Amino acid sequence: MSRVTDFRTAAPVAVGSGSVSAGVIGALAGAGACLAASPYLARLTLSVPDRGEPRWWRGRPASGPRLACSALTATALGVLAGAAAGWSALLPAFVVLAMTTAPLVVIDYEHHRLPDRLVRTAAAGGAVLLTLAALVRHDWHSLLRSGESAAAVFAVLLLLAFASPRSFGFGDVKLGAVLGLYLGWFGWAFVYYGIFAGFLLGALVSLALLATRRASLKTAIAFGPMLVLGALVVLALPSTASLGVAS
Repeated sequence: MSRVTDFRTAAPVAVGSGSVSAGVIGALAGAGACLAASPYLARLTLSVPDRGEPRWWRGRPASGPRLACSALTATALGVLAGAAAGWSALLPAFVVLAMTTAPLVVIDYEHHRLPDRLVRTAAAGGAVLLTLAALVRHDWHSLLRSGESAAAVFAVLLLLAFASPRSFGFGDVKLGAVLGLYLGWFGWAFVYYGIFAGFLLGALVSLALLATRRASLKTAIAFGPMLVLGALVVLALPSTASLGVAS
């Protein structure tokens, strides 16, 4: 019988006549949960940016194209987040990360803003669910490192925001801290490469837009989507890189 093991957990999960890695199961679960939630997440992309909307969590009716965009974005982020967590106590926290960042990606692309109300939700949800995961796994060291990395990323990005306020906003600083919370669970190397990947993606997209004359040096580029995608890709790589089959 062939077996597929997960790099991070080394815990194959039996499915049918074979074994499937915890990363694959987590990716499927994350995708399914985020796809199911995507109609609501699409509604949030309309209500959250409105500062005058006191009941923003209710959302607003979304059009067909917006629903499709939300479904695609949420499912893609759900796959990456689920693969990173695997079939483990971390999965709820990472699904919440995908669900909260999916509308943030759309909002930042459309409005070049990362509303505090949703960033705070992502931070609070991550802190609570990672604490529960630490309780289940008896892994307080990883939780402590998560807090330290969130603070470190916040401090570094805050300095960048002060140094270059026109290209890097305070919303990006707070979103980076949320991502640092998750990256730090797995180690400082993940923090470094996860944040670096976001900057690299941002640079590549900017160069591509300049090369195709779709933007100028003065054009504002939404950086939040790059931070989210870079962090989740780095988090998911140890799982996706280990999907080879061993006898």
